[in-house]
Amino acid sequence: MKKTDLAYIAGIIDGEGTISLSLNKRSYRIMVTVTNTNEWLIQRLKFMLGGNASPMAVPLGNNKPVWRWNIVSNDALEMLKLVVPYLRLKRQHAELAIRFQESRRGHRMTGKERILAEADKILIGKWNKRGR
Repeated sequence: MKKTDLAYIAGIIDGEGTISLSLNKRSYRIMVTVTNTNEWLIQRLKFMLGGNASPMAVPLGNNKPVWRWNIVSNDALEMLKLVVPYLRLKRQHAELAIRFQESRRGHRMTGKERILAEADKILIGKWNKRGR
């Protein structure tokens, strides 16, 4: 992929995206999500990077349909490694997500690792919080 494409994707993630750590059933995973009213943009991200693209069930208070793209776990890890040099606003989020995902490859989490994962989840959640 060209550097200009990676920089463009990073700009989309910085402006329209969220990098998070979530608890899915009993396992933690990283996730990158972009929400936008432009279906072409969402489908383009899916085509370029994989992941899932879908319309949201309820539009967020406007008349246009809203679309969401997301990529999780190791797929998100590989994508973040490519775009992290170009991120500005969400570089910290990406670096934490990369460290987290790389540390848990190939093994089950211990109790101590689960506690640290929950702390990382809380931290990245605070970074993602909007408003005051």
